Amino acid sequence: MALRRPPAAGRRRSTDSGVEPDRGALSREKKEQRVALFLRDFDQQAKENIQEMKKELDSLLQTAEKAFTVELLKMPVAIRKMKRKDLL
Repeated sequence: MALRRPPAAGRRRSTDSGVEPDRGALSREKKEQRVALFLRDFDQQAKENIQEMKKELDSLLQTAEKAFTVELLKMPVAIRKMKRKDLL
């Protein structure tokens, strides 16, 4: 694996990436539009993530309920009909 050389003493790296050369010249209106667009996108992604988590939760609850039902069926009828307080 090759080692990185330190930058030459006389050369400095530019902080400007060149992606948006006139970013400082953006008007306040455009900045507000970009922020609003970013926030809408963020909200949409959050809603999608919440919906996905709700689906996963429902699936987990159904699995737990099925497992509980199976375990109840394994128990004798007398114990199944007993109150939990009495069982404990």
